Amino acid sequence: MKKLISIIIITFFSLLLIKAQGKKSETLVVNDNQEAELAYNRGIESFYSKDYKKAITEFTSAISFKKNFYQAYYNRGNTKSEMKDYKSAISDFNETIRLKPGYAKAYFGRGVAKINNNESKTAVRDFTKAVTLGKKDAQTYYYRGVAKFLNENYEGSIADFTQTIKLKPTDAYAYNDRGSSKKQLEKYDGAVSDYKVAIKLKPQFPVAYVNMGSAKRKMKDYEGAVADYSTAIKMKPDYYIAYNNRGSAKFEMKKYDEAEEDYKKTISFNPKYAFAHNNLGSVYMKQKKYKEALQSFNKAIEINGNYAEAFANRGNAKEMLRDFKGACNDWKTAVKLGIKNPKVFTEGCK
Repeated sequence: MKKLISIIIITFFSLLLIKAQGKKSETLVVNDNQEAELAYNRGIESFYSKDYKKAITEFTSAISFKKNFYQAYYNRGNTKSEMKDYKSAISDFNETIRLKPGYAKAYFGRGVAKINNNESKTAVRDFTKAVTLGKKDAQTYYYRGVAKFLNENYEGSIADFTQTIKLKPTDAYAYNDRGSSKKQLEKYDGAVSDYKVAIKLKPQFPVAYVNMGSAKRKMKDYEGAVADYSTAIKMKPDYYIAYNNRGSAKFEMKKYDEAEEDYKKTISFNPKYAFAHNNLGSVYMKQKKYKEALQSFNKAIEINGNYAEAFANRGNAKEMLRDFKGACNDWKTAVKLGIKNPKVFTEGCK
């Protein structure tokens, strides 16, 4: 990577973390405590009516009448997950497990909550425990695959998504995510094959088109990538990541004016998307519009102050504007932030 020549383009693919879980609160009758039973059943009704606040109130009431009511803790945890209160949901699943150590569904529920609470490492253990306790369905393997993907255990995620597919051959999400795992391992042909199956199973699947486009871009099939990104945009006109990635494919094709349009479109949908500002700056560098490039890199850094690539690119722009001191300062910052090939950027600096 050389200064003035290599401009860093960021392209993201989406891994679909959350699909419809098909999870229902368990309706259980508790005969030894009428008050707890009534409150619990009201909680169930409120859950199904999507009145989650009321459901939590009722499950809490049920627990107040019966302290060891593990089903109420479990369903309160499910309800809190629906409300995206994952930390509190985990606490309820913890209590469920304390009261009922062999309850596989509680481990599964806690695992899903942990994924959403950025605790994917321990989530894997929860899903594995659920499997050990007998919950060997497609759903459990799928989410364990997601957790392994987030832990960068791509071989492991492929194994779990493959098991998901064996149990549920029509699961488009499992094919999509297995494709993304293969893509991370640079198995691009296999990734494209999985994305194609995902799309066959779910034709209106813009995420899969974006992912397939990104795999094709890695294979230097830029025209194919542009076509896939364009299809995703037709399905979801405000899909800013698709615009960003299409811009990256066009950038590789040296269609800088078209790439500029796509990056600007990305920014119009999401002004806080730092990658698009960085990429737009990269286009301006190619167009020798160094002042405009500087402004774009400034914006990327304003949004994300730890964006190493944007600092490196801003250093390049400053060098072209004869601000050598400023360029060196930016390159040094990029190195501190972990930029690859650090010596290339700082070798000319004092």
